[in-house]
Amino acid sequence: MPIERLFNESDVQRLIDMNAAPPFGKRDGALIMGALYWGLTPSELSLIRLEDIMDQSGDFSRIWTLLASTAYNGEARELHTEDHALPFFEQYMDSRVSEGLYLSNQSWYRGSDPQSQFFLNDRGEPYKLSPRKKDSTDYQARAMSAKLKSFIEKAGIEGVTVSTYRDSFVKAMYDAGCHYKDLMRASGIKQKETIDRKTRPAIQDLDKVFKAIYSRVKVNN
Repeated sequence: MPIERLFNESDVQRLIDMNAAPPFGKRDGALIMGALYWGLTPSELSLIRLEDIMDQSGDFSRIWTLLASTAYNGEARELHTEDHALPFFEQYMDSRVSEGLYLSNQSWYRGSDPQSQFFLNDRGEPYKLSPRKKDSTDYQARAMSAKLKSFIEKAGIEGVTVSTYRDSFVKAMYDAGCHYKDLMRASGIKQKETIDRKTRPAIQDLDKVFKAIYSRVKVNN
């Protein structure tokens, strides 16, 4: 019986390395970090705009707010961009500008349209949300989910799904010492029980668990 597997740092490095090839490697690296470091859902990754994460000077905001209109649960939350994560987003932004995608006639935001979606697809267009079924007003991020899934497949990592990105964010924050209340605020998760489920030991198979526990205890002859 399988237990959910989460990404460790080696997995994350493999995701980055195996999806680094041009012409979309810079974008793909930023997308992977957007899912894992910011903990954004596929719909949030599809919808965040340049002005959400960057100030007018063209610098990425170190502390920024995911708008309620973008958040999966309709509630704004505060996120950070620290030095070690910044190069992924800087490289992508540089490539986006060099390709002339969604530029404006203003000098602010590095000459880009501040209301344009930050992440653009392989055609240089925003990732669109799709109705869950015909004539539905409920939408899902099928295109973004497919892109995130393709990164996993290209990296050859088994036993994980698109939801593993966000689950791994929660576990990494928890392991780094994030308090429950802060983790709830950063993730938008409201129930402590949900956090507990996502932070349980991430061992791949139940048989491996049984093989591991008390494995060094020896019988007396």
